[in-house]
Amino acid sequence: MESYNTIIIGAGASGLFLAKNLAEKNIKTLVIEKMESPAKKLLITGGGMCNLTRDNKTHEFLTHYGNSRGFLGPSFANFSPQDTKNWFEKRGLKLITREDKKIFPKVKNANAVLTLLLDSKYDLLTKYKIEKIEKQNNSFIIDNNYKSKNLIIATGGMSYPSTGSSGDGYNYAKLFKHTIVEPRAALASFKILNEDVSQIEGISLKNVSISFTNYFTKKNKTIYNTDDLIFTKIGISGPLILDVSKYATSEQSIFLDTNTKIVKEENNKQLSTSIKNQTQLPSRLINYILKKLEINDDISKNISNKNINKINELLKRWEFKISLKGQLKKGMSTEGGINLKEINKKTLESKLCENLYFCGEILDFSGDCGGYNLQACWSTAFTISKNINQDS
Repeated sequence: MESYNTIIIGAGASGLFLAKNLAEKNIKTLVIEKMESPAKKLLITGGGMCNLTRDNKTHEFLTHYGNSRGFLGPSFANFSPQDTKNWFEKRGLKLITREDKKIFPKVKNANAVLTLLLDSKYDLLTKYKIEKIEKQNNSFIIDNNYKSKNLIIATGGMSYPSTGSSGDGYNYAKLFKHTIVEPRAALASFKILNEDVSQIEGISLKNVSISFTNYFTKKNKTIYNTDDLIFTKIGISGPLILDVSKYATSEQSIFLDTNTKIVKEENNKQLSTSIKNQTQLPSRLINYILKKLEINDDISKNISNKNINKINELLKRWEFKISLKGQLKKGMSTEGGINLKEINKKTLESKLCENLYFCGEILDFSGDCGGYNLQACWSTAFTISKNINQDS
């Protein structure tokens, strides 16, 4: 049986980052990955360009994690977005910061990040399916083949299971009496149930507002947000939808406000032309709306005030029945996971089992779209590395 100071289960962003930091401290570490190669999900982040983090202040960053900001605070104090930038640049990865504050490798290729994280100073075992984990005499034993004093579970959530994030880590955590907050889709698109939007597929809109009831809160708090969206063949996506999807149930109503309105014009323009001139909405969307409301594209001066009101009501509060069923596997992140009440937020060590740690997406948090989830991976992994040394 081979002995290590630390074994990390999961060779994703947080697992490899932790292993790299431990290797730099000359701590004997093994990373176990069930897939044939590491970091499959990391390689597709940011459209394959890898949005490492953002050029934001820490306090601003933390507002993008919902109710988990308090838990993540100590990890961000240990390793901030600026620390992330410095860490990668110090190790030779050139970075660029876009106008939207997103930070990427200059080569715009996630492989460059993976190459940097891989290190011969730690052992990486791939295509290995763990059958058994137990703790004996203050050591974690894996399949009677490997043992260590410290065990870190960094297997991710349940999004994109083809990359290896299939929920295995939850079962490992249950072995040590941890409870799991039910996983649900985050950073996911909405399916629309009450309309066929395939006719307006590909239409994007800027500065649209959304509102809906968050049934996960005791007082059914209303969620509000404003951003850009895009219609898909079966629903809606884009930053507006991705950032609020974690607050939606499997099926419910949402309301969109295009932040536009029209007034009746006394001229001979076609109604659709008049609406386009006043709202700047795409012609294909306008025609879709008029057809939906059963309003003929007649000359503007003949349209009734009643129909003007109908159009404005839709532009102000367009109701969609949406579904998230089946989206957990398609979402970019997972809401839910290891119950944060059972984790020491200062060290990320389990409160139930000594020397057992969790980092990354397996924990019950999810950030908004655009580098927030990767930053949380770096910060939580670094926090654990800070608390592990040769003697621990």
